[in-house]
Amino acid sequence: MIDREKINNNSSYRYVGLVTDIKSGVSKSYTIRTDGEQHLDIAVFNINGKFHAISDSCAHKGGPLSKGFLEGDIITCPWHGWKYSVKTGKSAHEGGDSVNSYEVKIIKNKIYVNSIPSNVGKRIFKSSEAYLNLKKSVDDYLILKSNNNILPVDDKKVRFLGISTTNSNDKVAPRKSTSEDALHFALEYAKKNLEAETVMIKLRDLEFNHCEGYYSKNPNACIFPCTISERDSEDQMIQIYEKVILWADIVLIATPIRWGSASSLYYKMIQRMNCVQNQIISHDRYLIRDKVAAFIITGGQDNVQHVAGELMSFWSQLGFVFGKFPFVGWTRGWYAEDTENNYDAMTSSLKNNTSVSKEYQNSKMYNDLVKTINGALEMSLLVKRNKYDQTVLHRSNNA
Repeated sequence: MIDREKINNNSSYRYVGLVTDIKSGVSKSYTIRTDGEQHLDIAVFNINGKFHAISDSCAHKGGPLSKGFLEGDIITCPWHGWKYSVKTGKSAHEGGDSVNSYEVKIIKNKIYVNSIPSNVGKRIFKSSEAYLNLKKSVDDYLILKSNNNILPVDDKKVRFLGISTTNSNDKVAPRKSTSEDALHFALEYAKKNLEAETVMIKLRDLEFNHCEGYYSKNPNACIFPCTISERDSEDQMIQIYEKVILWADIVLIATPIRWGSASSLYYKMIQRMNCVQNQIISHDRYLIRDKVAAFIITGGQDNVQHVAGELMSFWSQLGFVFGKFPFVGWTRGWYAEDTENNYDAMTSSLKNNTSVSKEYQNSKMYNDLVKTINGALEMSLLVKRNKYDQTVLHRSNNA
């Protein structure tokens, strides 16, 4: 509520409500005006009958402190967990941020809050260097992608990023993977036959935390880069963000089928990529520009089309496009319970290099992989040369 009533004509105190409006252990948000007629959002807390006021906006990303979790005189931001004393606005721990605090007066059961802060908040927390570098690099990249005169189209080299999502742990027991071996073959083919640059990331080798579901709290709580990477300097999800957004032209995902779905590691990764897609929703900001996705799906039993549908739905929501034959599927069918034979059955049509005989070149698996890789490469060249994303976004914004 906005109310201009003052204690007297020369006072900076503003009336906000009655003491009966806020029960003990509860907070309430108000909007008052400063002497400069600016709106000021504050949170008023009742701690055992004593009233305290601080800024309602968290110093981190603006989360509503009045909606936070109050324990004693410490309020925890509902978005990302930043903590403050409601008495002083200062961090509950050393090295944390602080917010403005405001003096409160009670006169005849009415609450008045001083519009001039008694303590001024300070930003102390510093993100890790890797986090800040990624943020700056993506910001610079988007500026360049939006300027025809600055960024020339480099179509001499196409970059393939292969992401293996199998959790076959070679350190525990050496085991070949059908999906990863097919991915390795595809990247080798792209490198040798198409002169592409290739990089493979094995998700099982990366240490990164699970998504904590900030989007479900508020779209603005799901930030990019992800606040988990900001908080944890050891979180290696930054490698995925960097390679997918800044480096790759084509992202090639390989997954085994696990109970009719993609691998658990795949879901762990894409849930952490919600912050990429959410930039479209919350900031009208498109991080994926002129990029192609393709998929390799393997398993002892069937369900390729279901997995492909899920993969294509998610990556299209990020902003990726697809070439001709966007996925390769391989299974041995419902009754293939002799899973120890899966690897030999699949690789009977592939080698670990692209110098295969005519016998292998005539195999369906070989032909499908070649079609998918070539389709992805040609689509990548088309979208880059025609600045596909920039054209679509420009026309949409001017419509």
